[in-house]
Amino acid sequence: MTVVPVIVNPTAGGGRSLRFRTGLESVARAWGVDLQWRPTAAAGDGEILARAAAEAGEELVLAYGGDGTYNEVARGLLGSGTALGVLPGGTTSVLAYELAVPRPPPKALPALLAGADADLRVGATDRGDTVLLMLSSGPDAVVVRSIPPAAWRRGGKTEVLLKAVRLLLGREPMPRLLLEVDGEVTEGGWVIAGKARCYAGPYHATPGADPSRPGFEVVVQRSVGRLAAVGFALGIPFGRHLARRDVVRLQGEHVVISAVERGGAVPYQVDGDAAGTLPVTLTTDPRRLRVRLPGPAGGGGP
Repeated sequence: MTVVPVIVNPTAGGGRSLRFRTGLESVARAWGVDLQWRPTAAAGDGEILARAAAEAGEELVLAYGGDGTYNEVARGLLGSGTALGVLPGGTTSVLAYELAVPRPPPKALPALLAGADADLRVGATDRGDTVLLMLSSGPDAVVVRSIPPAAWRRGGKTEVLLKAVRLLLGREPMPRLLLEVDGEVTEGGWVIAGKARCYAGPYHATPGADPSRPGFEVVVQRSVGRLAAVGFALGIPFGRHLARRDVVRLQGEHVVISAVERGGAVPYQVDGDAAGTLPVTLTTDPRRLRVRLPGPAGGGGP
């Protein structure tokens, strides 16, 4: 049997994803594959486990969890010949949408085993972040920063939605941002620098982004304030945010985001997780990330 390591986050999706383990093992056996489970216990474990697998010459490593798990595993595989396969097990698992990985996990596994490998170009910041999907600053980053990890595990999307409503109904000032893309400078209240198209699910916030090429699509809302942010956010699932008069789309390879007002700690997020505070510089990582794209799974085995 072929052995395939599975780096799994047991807390992803509130722990609900573990109920698929038996089904995944059954599917794997039908394909002549033995899944070797390697659970994470603390932040950073995914990167350590992935790097060890790459150094051992593994052809494929499956990451089972959400976007935070995928990000950690990707950092351990960057520049290696080992492919990353994503099993959707998180609250949203946006990267799985981007790569067209089917759901639920027992359906995703045969598609990945039947798939082919391709190279992605990921983002890198001057703070040491790896960006698979997007880096953003604005109301979304304020919301993400305010939610403790325990609440993510407990409430998931519901917790985020409630916090967003409280934020938009409250009095906390919205940040004003300064954006520079390949030397072009503008200001705004919300910036999404997309390495991929999908954002917060299957929604294309930056539809012009291409994860297979260097560079980013940057969407900036020039307006600042709660009403503007609400209209922008509600438009994303339908692609209407790009038709707003206060929205600008830019393409570039060197992105710098900073706060207009000094003294305040304005947050930014990476792939849905709080990452740090501005200023931050984003470029393309020179290393490539090999990923396993899904193929036709047909039948019960290879």
